[in-house]
Amino acid sequence: MNFIKKIKKEIFIDCCLGLLLASLPLPFGFINIALGLFIISCIISYKELKFNRNIALFIPIIYYCLCVFSLAFSIDTQATLKYLSKGIFFLIIPLFFLFIPKLSKERCLRIFDIFSYSMVVASIIYLIRATINYYISGDTDHFFYHSLVTLDVNAIYISLFIGLAFINLLNKASKKIYDYIFTFILFGFLILLSSKNVIVITLIAMGFSLLRLIKIKQKKPIIALLIVGILMSIPLSKKIYERFDLEFINTSENVVLENGIINVSIKNAWDQKHFDGNHYFNGSSFRVYQIRIFNEIMQENNSYLTGIGVSAEQEKIKEKQINYELDNYYGDLNFHNQYIQSFAGLGVMGIILVVILNLNNWIKSIRQRDILFFYFTLLTTSIMFTESLFERQRGIVFFVILYCIFNQINTSIPNTKNPPNKL
Repeated sequence: MNFIKKIKKEIFIDCCLGLLLASLPLPFGFINIALGLFIISCIISYKELKFNRNIALFIPIIYYCLCVFSLAFSIDTQATLKYLSKGIFFLIIPLFFLFIPKLSKERCLRIFDIFSYSMVVASIIYLIRATINYYISGDTDHFFYHSLVTLDVNAIYISLFIGLAFINLLNKASKKIYDYIFTFILFGFLILLSSKNVIVITLIAMGFSLLRLIKIKQKKPIIALLIVGILMSIPLSKKIYERFDLEFINTSENVVLENGIINVSIKNAWDQKHFDGNHYFNGSSFRVYQIRIFNEIMQENNSYLTGIGVSAEQEKIKEKQINYELDNYYGDLNFHNQYIQSFAGLGVMGIILVVILNLNNWIKSIRQRDILFFYFTLLTTSIMFTESLFERQRGIVFFVILYCIFNQINTSIPNTKNPPNKL
């Protein structure tokens, strides 16, 4: 406590926010500990706290209240109750942000730097782990996708964290030598994670960054950016190419792969009446199949208006998997689309609130012309088409914290030390 009193209270809050973001790849216990530290930092700073009428911060709170209300009509109350404990971040974090003073650009940069450097450390640890596993087994798969970070942590979610950390360091106003090195590490690690969606969006953000650097005549960063792009094209090995290529296998007719596995086309994922254990859905066809069974579930339960209760859909998905005679694996997966996930659980109001959250981010990120905010908005809007972001605690914490930070920036105070990264 004596130590805390000696430092600025706002710095303590910023560090706690940075640590909360840094805890995302760690076991959930660490995330909860970091949340506790953030709450303590706010309580200690009670004299500086003052309620502010930031309407944007009420939207995630309303979303959580709707989740609570869904208990009244949930078809699986146990699953809904379990989700409410996991989704409490929708309530707690915005509530505290409603009392935190507006964040200066300098404070935001401090938070994001803590986060970015922690992601560098995490990347190095994962790479060391993959190297050890490679020397034990001789299998290069340890350097790619879920095998690199484990399926439980999930390569898609780690890609979100790494991508944001990379764009932050790439657009940092004044870089040290180690910042350039860390930028290389993060982008290389992102490529190895092989998330098609995140890689494409990150390349788009790199293009905006390049245009900005040309505009302000920053030659060294431009050269560094080009070198990053050239060197990091090397890790696009056969394994990563296959992850992209598999999506473009015949979209109208099923294709037989090795070992008799049948790759289901996008068309047949929607139309085919029966499957069996040999049928395999690639990323695109699987999402189409999930939209198909979502529509069937909603029609059968007549639940388009109210939904069937947040996170209560899994038994219905399992029934569809059994009905279509698919491998048990497909019965354990959620909709992998946050828009239809919220629609299924919360009805029309659920999807409307998700759209409002994203629309608010689009309007403000374009208005502020902040590259990092724009990247976060593009990334989360897009990833919600392929992942149920709010069904995993890491996804909830990632979205809610950054949503609150970006919507709590004080745009009226210019930052002379670190000029904002404009689009």
